[in-house]
Amino acid sequence: MSTDITEQYQRYFDVDMQYRHGSNNQQIGKSRREYTLKIVGRFGMTIPLIIAWLYGMSKAQALVHLNKLVQQELLEVVSTHRSPDERVYILSRSGAIYAEELTGMPIYFRSTSQPELRVNLNTLYHDLIMQFIILLGMPQSSTGSTHSQDIWNGFITDLEVRRLSKAGHWRNVDAIVQESDGSITAVEMEHSFKQLPTRKNILLQYLQDLNNGHYQKVMLFSQKVEVLNDMKRINSNIMEFLLTTKSAERITEQDTAKLQQALVYRTKYCEEIRQRFYG
Repeated sequence: MSTDITEQYQRYFDVDMQYRHGSNNQQIGKSRREYTLKIVGRFGMTIPLIIAWLYGMSKAQALVHLNKLVQQELLEVVSTHRSPDERVYILSRSGAIYAEELTGMPIYFRSTSQPELRVNLNTLYHDLIMQFIILLGMPQSSTGSTHSQDIWNGFITDLEVRRLSKAGHWRNVDAIVQESDGSITAVEMEHSFKQLPTRKNILLQYLQDLNNGHYQKVMLFSQKVEVLNDMKRINSNIMEFLLTTKSAERITEQDTAKLQQALVYRTKYCEEIRQRFYG
């Protein structure tokens, strides 16, 4: 049981991610600058596509906003075809110091003359979609976006989850959120179909983490309804198999009920994710 890990959740949930729009251009500019730096500090990067959606502005306005932060030496821009915008914005050293002050959390900065080395290009697309999903789930009053939902009120990003996971043995989920009712939920993004053995291992890891109290639910997202439906079908078949197998992987009816109750397939957002990132 990783009690120490779960006890650290609240300090992430307590980071003030409230976006306060402001009543004049100066206040609005300051609020956006600070909120963008908080986002890049916690997620490691952002792109114009997300900023435009977040603040309800055009892509051109989002570029102006981000490039101004580059001019102020708070952000750096990395060109890459792996981003839907052909670029990604990351913190500079000065930006990392500022983000630490804003969040009250340590921001890990890797010093290198090549900014692209501070970006994991292999997972970039996945990480950007997860950033969108997490911000989408925040209350409108927090993000300022009229498109956001009121699903959770605090979160731990993938970067933060990986730092926590070094202290214990558990599955590195894509994010952990605190829902409005106080429930602690793991969030995962699935892009493609997976084979049965892979699904079985993931399912058993979920069960272990649920039993250890790392979270109470697992909320699953995808850009395709078919992927989530296939996952639900395979997971059901796996649970039936694990109930009757003679191997050490056998699970109980109580385990099955726990998994069935914990797994949430969020098909509602598939089309929006697809249009924004795959359209």
